[in-house]
Amino acid sequence: MTRLESGRMTPRLEWCDVGDLVGVALRQLEKELAGHPVTTRLPRELPLVKMDFMLMEQALANLLLNAALHNAGGNARANQRDRRERRTAAFRRGQRAGHPAEALPQLFGKFYRAPGAPAGGSGLGLSIVKGFVEAHGGHVSAANRAGGGAEFTIHLPLGQAPPPPEEPKA
Repeated sequence: MTRLESGRMTPRLEWCDVGDLVGVALRQLEKELAGHPVTTRLPRELPLVKMDFMLMEQALANLLLNAALHNAGGNARANQRDRRERRTAAFRRGQRAGHPAEALPQLFGKFYRAPGAPAGGSGLGLSIVKGFVEAHGGHVSAANRAGGGAEFTIHLPLGQAPPPPEEPKA
């Protein structure tokens, strides 16, 4: 947190496959997510995203672990969208229980615990997510869904992906 707040954390940006990112984060938390069903929905044509793979792996893992600790299930989705001509990659983590409306703006604050949250942990998981995402020029948000539950979304800027490598000529 100190490195994030001081601005001394500089992501090592490389073109990364979002499917690999989701897969690695899920494998990292295999034990913690046992008994917590997680579904992934990744479009076939999801572009590469320029990011620091290790930082975003930790951010996504923090969201998934938070979902497992605070409710009985969730899902992870990745997609791309154009919003006001700014392309973003979005990673969503849903959960079954929503949050009080007044808690939503505070969820990413250091040491904040939502009302009724179980004891334990440092209270830094979601603030670390926010710091890592913002270090990439992105933002993270939380909202309650109309049908119940909450949704956390990471938005990352999309650049112009490099062209695919040429096939070697035989």
